[in-house]
Parts: sequence; C-alpha cells; structure tokens
Amino acid sequence: MINRVRTIAWLSFVALSLLTLLAMAAPLQAATIQGFGTLKFGMTPAEVVALEDCSSHTQCLYDLLGKNRYLTLAYGPVGAGTPSGDGATPATLSHIDIEMGTYTQEWFLEVFEVLATQYPVNHQPTDQEQAIFRDGTSQELVFGFVDSSVLLKIVRRPFGNMIIHVIFQDAAHAQAQRDAWNPAVTP
Repeated sequence: MINRVRTIAWLSFVALSLLTLLAMAAPLQAATIQGFGTLKFGMTPAEVVALEDCSSHTQCLYDLLGKNRYLTLAYGPVGAGTPSGDGATPATLSHIDIEMGTYTQEWFLEVFEVLATQYPVNHQPTDQEQAIFRDGTSQELVFGFVDSSVLLKIVRRPFGNMIIHVIFQDAAHAQAQRDAWNPAVTP
C-alpha cells in the first residue's frame, strides 16, 4: 500500500514537473535523426565493430553526461518495415538503446531536460498509459521526441527497481512507434 501511494505521488510530481519543463522549452524544428555519435543507421555489423568505442556489433561504450554508458545495438533489414522479398537483405543498424542508469526523479528530469532542449517532444504518456504503468500492467513508461526517433523510457525491472533508457531508432521503428500511439481511427 505504501509503495502504491509513493508511486501515485511520484507520477503526479513527474507529470507536473514535465509540464513545467515543456512550458519552458522553446519549440524546435525536428531534425532527421541519422544515428548517435559515430553510430549511423544503416551501418553493417562489421562497420560497427570497426569503431573504436564498440567492443562488438551489439555493444558500445560512450561517455555521456559525465559517466560511461553502455549502448545496446539492434539490426534490421535494409528498409525495415517493408518486405524485401529476397530473404537475403543484409541487416543494418536500426536501433540504439542507451542505459542511463537507475531511476531517480532528479536524474529522470535532468535527462528529460537535456533531450527536450535538443529535440521537440511529440509524445507524453497519457493518463491511461500512466495508470497501467502505475498498477504494474505495463513495465514501461515512454516519452517521445522528434517524431518518435528518440524515446525516453522508464523501465520497471522484475524486482521493482527502475532504469532509465534513451533510445535512438531509425525511421521505420519511429513510424511503428507513432502508429502504436496513434492507431488509425475507423468509423
């Protein structure tokens, strides 16, 4: 019961804090997200491994906001989201997941502010999304930036602690995220 009360109070404060931050952030023009740092969408696993900051085709280490952060990389077919038909389309970099560390309200707000000053916010969790996160039905609370090419996630782990992730994704993944948030309305 105490954890539920804390969670409700926390989400209320986060919502108020986010509205305050959004009111202060000036609208920015969305730039096309091409990747992150030296990682560019469309790179092959071999090209990624050749980078100095990457120890394998799925993991890199960058210094971000004063601390080493692990990046987990995912690959999809060229032109992900459209069938290639040949089955032999090479996999290229399509998704960059940066673990930003353990959730605290202060740390979350700092990361949010850094992202909001660089990218326009295009999605804030709805009351329903917050409610299903709060009650444990959903294990993620997701904020979208620059047409969903950049995501900020609070992820609840199995034992209750929470981690913050920043995700950069290619255009196909961003479109899929927007479609999930804005399903087509049928008459």
